[in-house]
Amino acid sequence: MIEKAVFLLRQVHSSRQEAVHALAVYFPGAAFEDRLRCVHEAWDIARRGEQPAQSVVSQVSDARYFAAAHERHAFTD
Repeated sequence: MIEKAVFLLRQVHSSRQEAVHALAVYFPGAAFEDRLRCVHEAWDIARRGEQPAQSVVSQVSDARYFAAAHERHAFTD
């Protein structure tokens, strides 16, 4: 989730508030406090120019979430 928040802040140029709300779309089961924490961490990462840590497996690696994200963004095979 932190990787997605960094992407939203860096590439999409979302505000922190917009990023918190956008994460609800990508991770519908995530609590507001978790999304808020991730955006705060992502903000620090983005400001320092670092890459997010890869120690936590993204939910997108789960086939259920990947298929939903794949369809939401209209990726084609």
